[in-house]
Amino acid sequence: MTETDAGRAPSGKRRGSRRVTTAPPPGSDPAPSPEPERHRLDENDDRLRAEKPPHY
Repeated sequence: MTETDAGRAPSGKRRGSRRVTTAPPPGSDPAPSPEPERHRLDENDDRLRAEKPPHY
C-alpha cells in the first residue's frame, strides 16, 4: 500500500476524518479563561541535572 492509498477506502474514495466530535457538556463555558501559570520554565532544571538514573 502506498502513502496515497493509505487515506482511501477500498472503493477508491477518500475517507472522512476519524476524529469524533461531541457536544460540550451542559453548563460548560464556550470561551474558558486561560489556565494560570503554575511554575517557571526553569524551576526544576537544577534538580533534574542532579538526579542520575539508577543504572549509572
